Amino acid sequence: MYNKLLLLFIFISTGIYLNAQPIPVVDLSFDACSVIDSGTIKSNVKVSGNPECVCGLVGDSYEFDGVSDAVYFDSSVNYVFNSDFTIEFYFSVYNTQDIVDIVSFKNECVSDSSFSLQYLPSINQLRFYANHSQFKSIEIDVPLDDSKCWHHIALVRKEYDYFVFLDGKKAGQMMADRLYAFAPDNILSIANNPCVEDAGFNYYRFKGRVDQFKVYDQALNEIVLAEVELPSDMVLNQDTTIYLGDGIQVEMGPTCADNFNWSNKADLDDPDILTPVITPQKSTIYYIYFQMKGKTCYDSLYIHIQDKDALNCKDLLLPNSFTPNGDGLNDLYGISNKFIVDELKSFDIYNRTGTRVFHTDNKNENWDGFYNSKKINPGKYVYKVEYVCKEKQYLKQGIINLLR
Repeated sequence: MYNKLLLLFIFISTGIYLNAQPIPVVDLSFDACSVIDSGTIKSNVKVSGNPECVCGLVGDSYEFDGVSDAVYFDSSVNYVFNSDFTIEFYFSVYNTQDIVDIVSFKNECVSDSSFSLQYLPSINQLRFYANHSQFKSIEIDVPLDDSKCWHHIALVRKEYDYFVFLDGKKAGQMMADRLYAFAPDNILSIANNPCVEDAGFNYYRFKGRVDQFKVYDQALNEIVLAEVELPSDMVLNQDTTIYLGDGIQVEMGPTCADNFNWSNKADLDDPDILTPVITPQKSTIYYIYFQMKGKTCYDSLYIHIQDKDALNCKDLLLPNSFTPNGDGLNDLYGISNKFIVDELKSFDIYNRTGTRVFHTDNKNENWDGFYNSKKINPGKYVYKVEYVCKEKQYLKQGIINLLR
């Protein structure tokens, strides 16, 4: 008991928590049409114009008119930008003219000691621009994906490095030559562009929606950001293989679409709902198109059809290697064509000394390269799979190469 209490004290006193989630210092959800900051700072938020309260990915969002609508935060948030920080939120943009500040930390129409996230509609591109002085600045340009109605963006500063994460991926990175200092009288704002009033610049206010606006006084990494991202306007099912005559129930992420339209409607039990059951007659790609405020986005699901009568039960497929290094690519090891297995008796993996390092009887479970909660060393391992196909039991064995 003493050791457990001592360990708990160490975690608390050092600020280390198992599975702890980062806590935002600014948290503006717009739910129930509210602009009350529920973050730890609890800053005062000012609204100009009359942003409309509309559908959001979680509850409500604010829709800015591109004319007078904006949101401003008071100076209590300014200290955050003196060191590492993260700004993350969802947005859907309707602007068709250059140049738009979606979010900015500036005061007047000057770039010194400020930063902003801009949108350039003519080339459908985002630009994160941070400026220390007249001759010291960084610029990260990122193209937008036309297939999405909503986007998740994260702007991250970690010492000298600046990152832009877009839709779950690191989209850009640049290192400054010094620690940038931003003006203490800057104002953090959404949809406010001080340059709009200057006739010498071709600037416009942001027109579109913003939801779940958060600021952190730390640099969040790609893994944490991937956990918070919502799969908006997306089919959640993975491309898959099923037997001829079987169907698959569609699962859908959150959407604010005004309407939608499925392709290949004949295979859907109800083409007028977002989550129909699809029963293909042949291998087919199914597209769903969403319309939101005149903007079209889409996603797809590929279903491969396997004729059970023509199935070769001996063709169980497992990869030759995998790389469980946490980069999101080829991190798990398992059966590739799970549809071939009617019943999994056992799936075991052994190291060179004969120790079993993985076991399951669930065909959908994969190995993550750990044994006894510890990363296992790179090398060759032996797999052994016993399964039932067409009422007959089979055994398949082979070698895995685990790479780090």
